[in-house]
Amino acid sequence: MTRRTGARDLEGVSQHRRAIREARAADRVEPRAHAVMYRSEQALILVRLRSGCAFGFTPEQVPGLKDASTEQLSNVRISPSGDGLHWDDLDVHVSLTGLMEDALNLREWAPRIMGRVRSDAKTRAARANGQKGGRPRRSGAGGTR
Repeated sequence: MTRRTGARDLEGVSQHRRAIREARAADRVEPRAHAVMYRSEQALILVRLRSGCAFGFTPEQVPGLKDASTEQLSNVRISPSGDGLHWDDLDVHVSLTGLMEDALNLREWAPRIMGRVRSDAKTRAARANGQKGGRPRRSGAGGTR
């Protein structure tokens, strides 16, 4: 029996391939959990990332985990993408990216260091632009400069 491939099947395959590419791109830049455990002697939840780095946090930093027992805290699973940590018994679900952003206060200090990339070409361009009166103004609603 032969099967026909319709336009919808091809669209689905295309969407699937695009989703895989996007997931691989996210894996390269976003933190993804490889393993997670609760260390009761330190009262610390440790997450080993796919990159090889480790990240730890206390249960008090996550709403819903503060009063949990050692057994409940140990019963944690990682989402298939590696970005989520789930305590199903406690109905607590957190994004690893969001947790790290909050714990490291990234919104506050990361923007300050992100714009510090300097190169000779960037310096020359900035000086040339300054001699012309600075950055050109936007013209019209189209956003063209």
